Amino acid sequence: MQADKYKSYTATDFLKDKDFLRWQLFNGEEDMLFWGRVIEEYPALRSRVEEGIVLYKDNIRFNDFKMSRPEISESCVSLQNLIGKKKKQNTRRVILSISAIAASIAIFIFSLPFIFNKDNNGLDIATFAQTLPDGIDLYSSDTKLILSENNTVVLNNKESSIQYEEDAIKADDNFILKEELSPYNQLITPYGKRSTITLSDGTKAWVNAGSKLTYPAEFSKEKREIYVDGEIYIEVSEDKKRPFVIKTRQMDINVLGTKFNVSAYEADKANSVVLLSGSVSISPGTHNKNIILNPNQMYSGLEGSHSVENVDASIHILWTRGLYQFESEKLDNIVTRLERYYGIRIECDATIAELKCSGKLDMKDDMNKLLEELSRALPIQYQQNTDGSYTINAIS
Repeated sequence: MQADKYKSYTATDFLKDKDFLRWQLFNGEEDMLFWGRVIEEYPALRSRVEEGIVLYKDNIRFNDFKMSRPEISESCVSLQNLIGKKKKQNTRRVILSISAIAASIAIFIFSLPFIFNKDNNGLDIATFAQTLPDGIDLYSSDTKLILSENNTVVLNNKESSIQYEEDAIKADDNFILKEELSPYNQLITPYGKRSTITLSDGTKAWVNAGSKLTYPAEFSKEKREIYVDGEIYIEVSEDKKRPFVIKTRQMDINVLGTKFNVSAYEADKANSVVLLSGSVSISPGTHNKNIILNPNQMYSGLEGSHSVENVDASIHILWTRGLYQFESEKLDNIVTRLERYYGIRIECDATIAELKCSGKLDMKDDMNKLLEELSRALPIQYQQNTDGSYTINAIS
């Protein structure tokens, strides 16, 4: 275990760390000594570690397993026999073996989905979303609508449509009754797919490729909050009594009724908000002062700094129609956009990643056609590999 990897951890990051989970699960002496050294070496982590412990104790439990009495008895006997064998070994081997067993158990439990206490209606949606497992394959071929611990709806369409109605959910050709839903649902749209979703209040969102949207099955009477990791264009249903809040890892966006685009992929360094109509207030995580946007303005955030500029907002939602228009954009960013939209891996040589280009691409065209257009605008060449991926290099 290396202490330096925790320097930038947030409280919710600790809930994804197997060593932290093992410490909380078993409270072993070796783990206590290690975490004591971590806090001693990095005093600024103390408050975040303590907050992580509180979140662990108050809000998280693991999947419940149902076992028959004979199975429980057999497991207890096996465990007792294992402990007896370990006691006969020398001390050093016992410590190492128990640590290995604890680590294995922690890793096994860590691989299971976290399930929050369903009676806790006040659970913060950002905490919930950031504590979900990271092992989601965004190159998967299917869109997933996760309604509860044991209810995941797989959607095969390239463009999926989900609508929350009073008593049921329509998801493409599926009709799902609103029974035994978790407080928060999640829509995972992989690379190469898009989705539209109408939430319980009538708010409609277009969800871009490679995006994860977390939201309540039903909004509360006091507030409406969703969490975004990715890009959405959203038209918020006006409700002056219940402001609408979009949370991301980098910022909070507060609105009443408006239309705007949010790009906040957690994998990207940059994030942005583009306003088409209405008004939004942005609360960046690194600043205390809120930023108010007017129509046709774009907020951009990058590594602790931000800017606001006037733009043609309509250009930034062309992706909802399968179009991508860009001006003086780095090739590396264009490639990332294509990768997500088509669900195809593209390796771009670092020597040409900073090249800039302007243009408009019709994303309904074949990838080869788009790369051919880029190669006419930039000094680059491309090739398709045997596994279907692409490689872009400088012209030799």
